[in-house]
Amino acid sequence: MIEINNVSKKFRIWEDRSRDLKETAINFLRGKKRSFRDLWALQGIDLKIREGETVAFIGENGSGKSTLLKLLGGIYTPDEGEIVTQGKISTLLELGVGFHPDLTGEENIYLNGAMLGFDRAEMQEKFDAIVSFSEIGDFIYSPIRTYSSGMLMRLGFSVAMCVNPDILLIDEVLAVGDEAFQNKCFERLETFKTSGKTIILVSHGLDTVQRFCGRAILLHGGRVVCDDVPEKTIEAYHTLLYGKQGRSVSERDFENEKMENEETRSAETPAGDRDVIEPIGGNGPEGIPGSLEAVAPDPASYKRYGTFEAEITEVLIKSPEQGRQEGPLVAGEMISIGLHIRFHQDIENPNIGMSILKQENGKMSVIYSTNTFRRNMNLGLLRKDIELEVEFVQRLSLPEGEYSLTVAITRSGDSEPYDWHENLRTFQVQRIDPSWDGLVDLNSQIIICK
Repeated sequence: MIEINNVSKKFRIWEDRSRDLKETAINFLRGKKRSFRDLWALQGIDLKIREGETVAFIGENGSGKSTLLKLLGGIYTPDEGEIVTQGKISTLLELGVGFHPDLTGEENIYLNGAMLGFDRAEMQEKFDAIVSFSEIGDFIYSPIRTYSSGMLMRLGFSVAMCVNPDILLIDEVLAVGDEAFQNKCFERLETFKTSGKTIILVSHGLDTVQRFCGRAILLHGGRVVCDDVPEKTIEAYHTLLYGKQGRSVSERDFENEKMENEETRSAETPAGDRDVIEPIGGNGPEGIPGSLEAVAPDPASYKRYGTFEAEITEVLIKSPEQGRQEGPLVAGEMISIGLHIRFHQDIENPNIGMSILKQENGKMSVIYSTNTFRRNMNLGLLRKDIELEVEFVQRLSLPEGEYSLTVAITRSGDSEPYDWHENLRTFQVQRIDPSWDGLVDLNSQIIICK
């Protein structure tokens, strides 16, 4: 358990600096005092984190997230208030923190163990497991100044997890690892979480926060402005970044946009020439004609936000096996989700993705999510005014029920949204194949030998 009681932290910012020792001496003899100002990085933080919770701190750069994590880890001490913790704490902060660059990886393992209260014999028992998980191999006997950032992250994470702490603090360092090792880390973190341990992380990866955490805390200007489930905290974060007017497409705006586009298309194209396609609402360009089923937003739950340097102007769904989809989707069939994207600025390697969500016990859970970043797809530099077609093809191995579709294009790395369509629409899935039951179709084959 962690209690943070009215905690504040300030840093002294010197307004003028002497350029050399001579100038310092002259200023001292003249009685000139250096001026400074106090910068309050955190003010009046009151939080209680229960045992077994997985909590994320999110917010803009400079909002105080990392400072708060360092206070929890004992690296900083608060200027006001107090922090009470119960249990052994392990920290995974900036790359290389707690490591000596001139020592080998092996020596740094024992050094870190000593700082965490373990003697050499205890660390020797854990040594093989740490090296095995880190996948560093013989580099463990090389000075860590020769390590890449990914190798540093691997070693730091392996040490932090193998000492079996009660509370784990993580500050964005997992972002530097390759996808395979990141997945391996999150599998270990899931095991850590299910064992009832407490995890507190700082992350700009909002997909990770929503998927992994049960609680998210938004910091702004050194204060807590939202403390709720990740979905609501992320919504508050986007409102803070982009403003409510620039983020959402209201029901009235959607209906007006829809009517205007219907009138335009009716005037330009005879009704019998093609299917009616409804473009996504908002200020983006009109949808591109096609033969797929257009997905129109559900105004009751639909939210749209982003910088709009690139826009998803149309989302289309079809079933390659069944043709144009009418009514509920059928579990087990192949479906295609197509995105039409227009770029208003030059963008280097954006991340394009989609998620299928389902409401369970009053909370939206991600059932499936994928994007070009996870698939290690480098889209290169996409120039202004380019139009892009992206298609996600998958088998709909889902049980019956109601689901929600979210699509987005974001900046790779920190997931800053260019155009995010949250809860674009809900759709029904029905199962007509009686050969399976449960949460997912594993397409099992039954083999009998006599």
